[in-house]
Amino acid sequence: MIVLLRTISSLSIIAATAFVTDQCQWICSRRRHQHQQCRTRRGSSLIAARTPTLFTSHEHPSTARDITLRAHQNELVTASKYSSIQLLLSSEERHHIEHLVHERSISRWNGDFETADKIRSSIDDIRIFIPWNRILQTIIDDENRFLKNVTNIMPRNDDDIRIEYKVMITDIPRSDGGGSYWELIPIDNHQLLDIVDHNSKKENVLQLAHAALGMAVSASERGVDMDTATLNNLIRRAVDRLQAIKQMKALSNFLPGTSAAATVGELHGRKAADAILWFALAGYNPSYNNEQSDDTELYSDLVEIATEELQRFGMNSSCRAKDVLHIVERIAMAGIGGTSSQRLYRLAAQCLEVKMDAYATIKDRDINDIANKTADTAADANANSITDDDAMADEKEDSIDYESIIQSLRDYSFGLHSDRSLLGLWRFSTRQRKQRAFFMNAARHFEGTYEYQEGADTLDDTFDYKSKQYDWSTVFKDPSRPLVIDVGCGMGVSLLGLASNQHINDDNEMHLEWSECNFVGVDQSRLAIGYANGVCSRWGLEATLAFLVDSAEECLIKISESYPGRVPLIMLQFPTPFRFPNIANDDDVVSDEITASTGRMGFNTQLPEGAESNDFMVTERLLALTHAILSNCEGKLLIQSNCEDVAVHMRNASMKVGFRSITVKHPVTSVACVTQRAHRWIGMGGERAIGGGWSQKPLLPLKGRTETEVACVLDGKPVHRCIIQATA
Repeated sequence: MIVLLRTISSLSIIAATAFVTDQCQWICSRRRHQHQQCRTRRGSSLIAARTPTLFTSHEHPSTARDITLRAHQNELVTASKYSSIQLLLSSEERHHIEHLVHERSISRWNGDFETADKIRSSIDDIRIFIPWNRILQTIIDDENRFLKNVTNIMPRNDDDIRIEYKVMITDIPRSDGGGSYWELIPIDNHQLLDIVDHNSKKENVLQLAHAALGMAVSASERGVDMDTATLNNLIRRAVDRLQAIKQMKALSNFLPGTSAAATVGELHGRKAADAILWFALAGYNPSYNNEQSDDTELYSDLVEIATEELQRFGMNSSCRAKDVLHIVERIAMAGIGGTSSQRLYRLAAQCLEVKMDAYATIKDRDINDIANKTADTAADANANSITDDDAMADEKEDSIDYESIIQSLRDYSFGLHSDRSLLGLWRFSTRQRKQRAFFMNAARHFEGTYEYQEGADTLDDTFDYKSKQYDWSTVFKDPSRPLVIDVGCGMGVSLLGLASNQHINDDNEMHLEWSECNFVGVDQSRLAIGYANGVCSRWGLEATLAFLVDSAEECLIKISESYPGRVPLIMLQFPTPFRFPNIANDDDVVSDEITASTGRMGFNTQLPEGAESNDFMVTERLLALTHAILSNCEGKLLIQSNCEDVAVHMRNASMKVGFRSITVKHPVTSVACVTQRAHRWIGMGGERAIGGGWSQKPLLPLKGRTETEVACVLDGKPVHRCIIQATA
């Protein structure tokens, strides 16, 4: 008996569940149909109160059609209920509206459209005013997921704020059962919008990002650390603004006339990606804040907006393929990863694929002309940067390997160490002089009294600060591991790649187990080191990778005195070249030198006067310190430069202090003369970087390349590289 009762009970539950499921599916289908009808009407709202009102005329005979209508009516009446907004009306108001809708439905059913129109006119004249604080509570109750996004900026206890509603009727075709439903539609939100705009304090996120970068640039040039409290203040304001944008987007789901388009407009097109890069270059990293806050969401929120923007305009003909590249390159240059960037990369690959298919169908036309014509109408894509430094403006579409880029976006191999991203970083550094004044002006504008006093923000105890940099027990998890040093590391991309390149055995000649090493980069540019440390932290490499602000010689002295492990490799990569002698009137050679020097983020307006100048980083003393450190374990010195005479000088000077040449697997047999500087060097009878000691191929793994090396290779210019060994 017990088993039988349990069986009957189970069958009852199953039957009841099936019945409820069928009813819910029917109701959902019905509501979807009504929702689609309503959305075709201008000014419809997701919170519009909809009450289906299907009435059967009592004057009609009980025809089959009437019976069907009655049955349909009974189902709807059972399933429907008042919406939360309709419940804000008094019962008398609801009954009055329903009575009018009922009478109009009867008139329409009987074919008396004149009476139906008069009743419709009476309904249209109805105006209902509801206090905003009551509406807000309804929103919170109905859509709790918007609680955080809406309540922070919306007025909650002001009964003077009232939203005006009208009654809108939607007629259902007889083929779908006939009848009508009514809803409340807000028709005037100006008072509410004024308060929202006032409460959100509209500050432009992109301008705040530029201000942060401008402050970092200023501090770096003055040789002082940026005040993290000031930086975090800018970040907090940017986070608040992003929160306000999210709030407006949430509000736009509830009330017509509150579209977030104008608010999000400050981040339309490529702007969100630009903001991410500026914050990253300013050295911002959420770990700077000790307290838990929404600051950690700054980058992810901006990536989400960039993705939404690409989804909005990326497939438009006005959006060029290079505009899509601009977005993903900026994200990669900032060192942003994770699932949010992967979603962006997938979408970018789709956009690029569509555009490549479109380009492929055009045969006898110049792709660049087409891109320029569409660019004229690309307001979303091109009117997006505060500065006019479109780095790809002079790059031809057919010079870009889109097929490889699309593949790397799809398999998520696209990132900071992709050619496009490194080229972007190099371009940024070459354009800094033009942007410097803009960044600093942006910082002063947003900080009001942003004026520096000499010595006002210097460190209280410089010696103590530098000592902490070399406390290896706190710098590295295991300070006994072999140490790789990048002297003059710039933005640190080479070490970032080597430290994260744990399990890839590239064909290189260093013969190091990179996964077993610690890495340290040193540079005097606080701007470059701030960026490098930010990426290092976001990638979780702090246990084995550190970037220090110091002079090259002071850093090597500290390492030789205190580091407990051995040093198997020191790298001197693309130092700012010294000025070529007797070229004061040769503009082409001067241009070559400036281009060669701009991979460093130091704003050097004057190149070192000569090879023996103290301003040239690779001094005889530096090489002697390098040899002393490496000779303990017969370590190696890597030398790289894009100026042949500079590379030859560094190698020869190193040999004088005790280094010996190492034969490489792929020696250089000839060097193409590309730059005016190289022509001058050869004309003077200068020694060539040719022979067994000079390598034709890279000596580091692929991810160990610097941005300058990639820029040279893509531009068809030679890189002069060699590896030499210290002898005891």
